[in-house]
Amino acid sequence: MPLQRLHWPELEALSINVYLRRDDAISPLYSGNKFYKLYYNFRHATTQGADAIVSFGGNYSNHLYSLAAMGQELGIQTIGIVRGYESAKLSPTLEDAKNFGMKLYFLGKKAYKFKDISELLPILNKKYGGVYIVPEGGENLAGVRGCMAMGTAIDKQMFNLLGDSAYTLCCAVGTGSTFAGLIASSPRAQCLGITVLKGKDTISPKVTRWLSLIGKGARSNWSLNAEYHHGGYAKVTPQLLEFMSSIESLNTIKLDPVYTAKLLWAIKELATAGYWNTNNRETSQSTHIVAVHSGGLQGRRGFDLT
Repeated sequence: MPLQRLHWPELEALSINVYLRRDDAISPLYSGNKFYKLYYNFRHATTQGADAIVSFGGNYSNHLYSLAAMGQELGIQTIGIVRGYESAKLSPTLEDAKNFGMKLYFLGKKAYKFKDISELLPILNKKYGGVYIVPEGGENLAGVRGCMAMGTAIDKQMFNLLGDSAYTLCCAVGTGSTFAGLIASSPRAQCLGITVLKGKDTISPKVTRWLSLIGKGARSNWSLNAEYHHGGYAKVTPQLLEFMSSIESLNTIKLDPVYTAKLLWAIKELATAGYWNTNNRETSQSTHIVAVHSGGLQGRRGFDLT
């Protein structure tokens, strides 16, 4: 996917160049990191002879949406376990997933918290045959390895652009599996994750665990920042939406407010606070940042964005 250098006067004045990795352009249906996280999961399900793939998500889940779309394209039955109780009207995301052929089952919030489908699983196996279960958000080893391919591609692009010069690779972080894949496959980059979750840091231990499982446990080229969540997962502020609109207008792109808009906001705030210590006019050095556009544009519908 292409690297789009963002027109961003505020950061250009600080000698900071920001390149947006346009993984949203993979497909309008399964874009961004969801494609990478699901790629090996679909391969494993096929290899194991599964008749259906089961996973979890909420009413506006990019993960379920992408899973359903890929399943339709590949001719594999998909099943979505949805958090909460079924309402008379489905969200646009779930309506689309249903139209893609996904079968939807709803799980009360308490059971969903523990992903307890012990009563449902025998029914699914009987009705659909053997099922392959993908954790919510594609958070498994197959998902991490898929995201390593994205990191390898970015590193190659940056080598072609800068040679051996170092750069910063930034991505929004939900579960940590995408971030772990990028860290593992980007040895020349300093990786910065911007968490979109509010509260106690549960992500760092997960990242460390994934890196250990894939034999990259010694990596120290990464850090997490949890200061730019704008209220928590799927929460936004008027300031964030105004900022997002400004960046979109300057660059003729669309962003999602849950992940990528918060990522770019964090980059702006850190840059203006001197995080990269740039604007060295004597040496004319510039800082180069790659920000991963993780797709999820269908989720804009949950915020009444066109």
